[in-house]
This record gives sequence, C-alpha cells and structure tokens, in this order.
Amino acid sequence: TCALPIFMKNIFAHQIGKLRTERHLSQTDVAKRLYVSRQAVSKWENGDAEPSLDNLIALAKLFNVSLDNLITGQYDPTTTLLKISHLKKAFTRPVLRDINFSIYDHDRVALLGSNGAGKSTLIKIMIGLLRPDTGTIKSNINPHRDLGIMPQENVLIPELTVYEQVKLTALINHVYQQERIGRLLGQFNLADHAKQVISKLSGGQKRRLSLLLCTLRPVKLLILDEPTVGMDLTSIDFFWDLLDRRGGSTIVVTHDFNQIDKYFTRVLLLKDGVIAQDVPVKMIHSHNQTIAQWYRTVNKEA
Repeated sequence: TCALPIFMKNIFAHQIGKLRTERHLSQTDVAKRLYVSRQAVSKWENGDAEPSLDNLIALAKLFNVSLDNLITGQYDPTTTLLKISHLKKAFTRPVLRDINFSIYDHDRVALLGSNGAGKSTLIKIMIGLLRPDTGTIKSNINPHRDLGIMPQENVLIPELTVYEQVKLTALINHVYQQERIGRLLGQFNLADHAKQVISKLSGGQKRRLSLLLCTLRPVKLLILDEPTVGMDLTSIDFFWDLLDRRGGSTIVVTHDFNQIDKYFTRVLLLKDGVIAQDVPVKMIHSHNQTIAQWYRTVNKEA
C-alpha cells in the first residue's frame, strides 16, 4: 500500500467517492476496472485502507485527473487546457476576425453571442471539424481521451435502439459495462425507451441521449453547443445539476439564461468577430446584475 499522511488520507477517501459519483460509477464498476474487490474500493472510501501506488495511478487514469487532484482534492486554476491565438475564419464574409482566449483547469465558461456571431463556427474549429484561415490553437489535452463534445445537432444513428446506441458508444470509448448502462439510462430518464428506435424519440429525449453519450467517459474538457434546445423544464433542471456535479472544465454555447448564474464562473462574449468581453461571473454579480442583464447591456448594437 501507499502510506498517506492522516489528513491527506481523509481527503483522498472523500475524493474517491466524489469522483466516482460525478462519473456515474458504482464501487463495483471501479473494482472491475482496477481488478480489485468491491470491498477494497469500499475500504478506500471509508478510509480503512489505502491503495497501492499502482492502484493510485490506475484510479487517476480512470477518473482522468492528476495524482495531486486525486490525493489532495486540489487543482491548479492556472493550468491552461487550450490557448487560442489570432484565429480567423471567413466564408463569403469574415466571421471570426481575431479570436484570442484561453481555457483553464476547472473553468466553467458560457460562450454568448447573437445568432450568426460565429459561435458554432468557433466550436467546430476548436474540435477540429473546421480549419481556421489563420491562427493557432495550442492544446494541452489529448483530444481523443480528454475532450467530450455535445454538438448542436444530435449525432445519433436513427435505426439503432437507445440501448444499442449507448452500448456502441461505450464500446468505442472502452467504457462498456452492462450494469452501468442500465443505471445511466435510468438516471437520464431513458430506461423506458431503451428498446425504442432513436428515430421515434422526441426532440427532448434525443437531447438527453446525446448528453448521456458525451458524459459516458470522464473528460478534462466538455464542449456543449446549445445543449438545452428541445429539452423540457425537467430535463433542463437535470442537465444543470449533472454539469454542476461533474469535474473538469466546461464550455457551453447557450441562449438559455435559465439557471446559468448558478453554474458558470466566466462569460465570453463573441461579437463582431472577436471576443469582445471575457468577464468573471463574480464581477457581473458584484454589480448586482444577472448574466442575462449584463448580456443585454454589453451586446447592444452600436
């Protein structure tokens, strides 16, 4: 075993339970992935035993966090995940003129802007679906392992059943466990539709399924483009609660100002082809404004 100081041991015990819950994993799920008994995982969470160094490394890899974060519960807010410099993109007209910003560890960023401002174009460039005309994106994450995406349009296979789609995506991402899929379908209110063909789902059900798929594996950066479009109010509440419980960094493109003041730490405003505003939410609130009120003020047409 790896001997930890008592104060660190208590933090670690709390951390492993917290990270496991955020990632919708049971103790049995963790045990199977690490080839240990469920009782061993339970003892780690209760502080009754400590994992070996090999198991600590395996846990950090499973939860997609650093060893420091796993053991101490701390993260470095100055750690840069993405740095975007002088990004430009034009179609029939310039859309992105000079985009500059960085995304840091545990950032919760709202990307706001009017229709046609170029938000979806920027997201497509960030995830590699479009090439910029000029500019650079410096990434300190592995896009295959550390990046999760929920695009504006649902990327689903209409002929598959809900269960088949989730199983396929889980297999592709090497996180397939039958018991876990059943549990996730229940949490996302899709259990009754598991055998239903995706083409027959409602718009809100398809969005919930897309959300489930993009959170199947732990990632350091989750990018969501208009995620709540088509969701009913119950699904929207579930969405924000789910985001609040997950770790890592998040970028959300949204026009839905419902609940966003509770979640985000930072707001970017894309206007006239540039990031016109990059403001901490605390600063907005310190002026007795909601994000919606602030947005209406700063996004006025000249």
